[in-house]
Amino acid sequence: MSVIMGPKKKSSVWQFFNKIDDKKTKCKLCQKEIKSAGNTTNLIGHIRNVHKAAYLEIQPKQTTFNAVTTTDEISNPLDLDTKVTPYNKMDDGVLQFQPVPSCSGSQRSGAPLPKTVNETIDSDLDENVTPLKRQRTIQAAFKDISSYSESGAKTRKLNNCLLFMICKDHQPFSIVENEGFKTLMKTVAPQYKLPSRTTLRRWLDDKYEVISETIKKMLSSIEDITLTTDIWSDTLNMKSFLGITAHFGIDIELYSVTLGVYELDERHTSDYLSEILLKVCQDWKIDQENVTAVVTDNAANIVKAIELAFGRRKHIPCFAHTLNLVAEGTMICIEWRNIVSKVKSIVTWFKQSCIASDELRKATAAATESSAGAAEVKLIQSVDTRWNSTYYMLQRFLELRSVINDILFRHPRAPAMLSASEISTVSSVIMVLRPLEAATKEISGDKYCTSSKIIPLVRCMLSKITSAVIEDPVAKEVQKLAINEINKRMGSIEHVNALAIASILDPRFKRMHFNDPIACSNAVTKIKDLMKKNLHSNEEPESDSDKSDKNEEAFSLWTDHHKLVHRNWKINKSEDVLSDELSVYLRTPVGRLKENPLEIWRDYKIQFPKLYKIAFKYLTIVGTSVPSERLFSQAGLVMTEQRNRLKGKRLSKLLFLHSIDKKYWNM
Repeated sequence: MSVIMGPKKKSSVWQFFNKIDDKKTKCKLCQKEIKSAGNTTNLIGHIRNVHKAAYLEIQPKQTTFNAVTTTDEISNPLDLDTKVTPYNKMDDGVLQFQPVPSCSGSQRSGAPLPKTVNETIDSDLDENVTPLKRQRTIQAAFKDISSYSESGAKTRKLNNCLLFMICKDHQPFSIVENEGFKTLMKTVAPQYKLPSRTTLRRWLDDKYEVISETIKKMLSSIEDITLTTDIWSDTLNMKSFLGITAHFGIDIELYSVTLGVYELDERHTSDYLSEILLKVCQDWKIDQENVTAVVTDNAANIVKAIELAFGRRKHIPCFAHTLNLVAEGTMICIEWRNIVSKVKSIVTWFKQSCIASDELRKATAAATESSAGAAEVKLIQSVDTRWNSTYYMLQRFLELRSVINDILFRHPRAPAMLSASEISTVSSVIMVLRPLEAATKEISGDKYCTSSKIIPLVRCMLSKITSAVIEDPVAKEVQKLAINEINKRMGSIEHVNALAIASILDPRFKRMHFNDPIACSNAVTKIKDLMKKNLHSNEEPESDSDKSDKNEEAFSLWTDHHKLVHRNWKINKSEDVLSDELSVYLRTPVGRLKENPLEIWRDYKIQFPKLYKIAFKYLTIVGTSVPSERLFSQAGLVMTEQRNRLKGKRLSKLLFLHSIDKKYWNM
């Protein structure tokens, strides 16, 4: 008895192909001709190898259809007295199943049995059909269950990933009690048991101890470390914290580590702050001699604290803070300050009026939709502590001025719009402030060399502002104030030894950007002194055997003379070597601006071995305290109203683990 099944369902892969003839098809995605040869093997292979996204789209459909079809065929026997056997593929595209009689006596006595249904399908089914998966063994099932036990491999991995997510994404410990997260984990890993908040805190402490010990060993072996520090006040609990970050170089890469935030429970005197800084260095096994520089703002107490802890020469003022002071100095111009106040009041009105905001959003929607992937255009409000936010506020205001004017005209109670002359003033002042904004962005990184850029940036910034052709009288006054502020606050920047040495030893700049020849000469002399110091420190002391040989020599009245001659020869030889090495370096071609100076010095290491150590020491100094500023931005994300009872020590641990690279996390 034979049964003819219904027509075979068309494969989902055909949605991406058009038939040319019985043997050829054309791909709709890439227009390539593919041989079909009567089946879909080549078609699926093409989609899998060339169009992976399309393959992932059809794969679940293909597998589901095949599994259901095969199961239905097996679970619905056609005859109670027969078994289903391999099908025969007919010319009209239907499947014909042949009955197999029940096992006869000869078969029971040892004759070979026919193939089982699964074996038959595995061997004879069309390539387009996915065979059923074999049932898991009992051993595999128990192994999977045991991996989700308290000490199982999968549980340990999920625990580690959960803690990593909490630290990296600033998530609260209470996330394990949230219904949505519990539902997600129940779906993803039903056998995984979520830990409690208390358990997560304990794991955090354990992870901190392990990773911090590794970082301490690393810091103890680093010879040149830069620290940045700043004070932050938590407005929720009215507490103050001292944040400290460490920066150093390994080979051609720069690394940053958050040492933590330390709660201040006394007055912020210089003595108290210096004690904390020294204690932090001691806890993290950082030798004071290995601290190359400490970068802070210009507050008197922190500057004095650095002087008490590390010495006055190791303090470097934050260049970003100085730029902020320059921009604030331009606000002395009353006319300019009034214009900024008017713009700020207009932006505030839009932020407080839903009707005006909706009208602005609708007016700018057309322009946003026309440019693919463009973000929604909004007005930007300035922040008093960030001068560049005022720059961005004015820049965005100019972009949307026509739309803003129309909206303000329709609202009688809206603040007055700027006049044409005031808008012209804003456009001119933005030209003056653009170099300051560009320098702020350029200097705020911590993954590339910044200390060597400060002197060149001051020179280029001053040149751009001075050469700007300004007609507006108010903008001219702002231009004059900006130039005066730069000269006042950065006029002696070339005399800061660390920055001058870094600039000279940066192959991209060398001595090009020095305006003061005396400052440049002093920096070169300082480099020679450092080279001599390193040379003498590398000399081997006189051995006892040499001393005994000299004692056995005959008496000579000219012994002191010979010593002086030897010393003079040695000094002259070393000075020649040092001067030759430095002079040859200064005569080499200047590197390209986009190159990594540490990578250039890696190539120079053999040619200039004495200079290499000095260059590495000063080029790894960061030019701003922006990293510690970012640290407190992250602290604000952690210390929220929902987590206002978080202790200072645990906050410090969370911020430290957040800063750790993923490769250290799994140790």
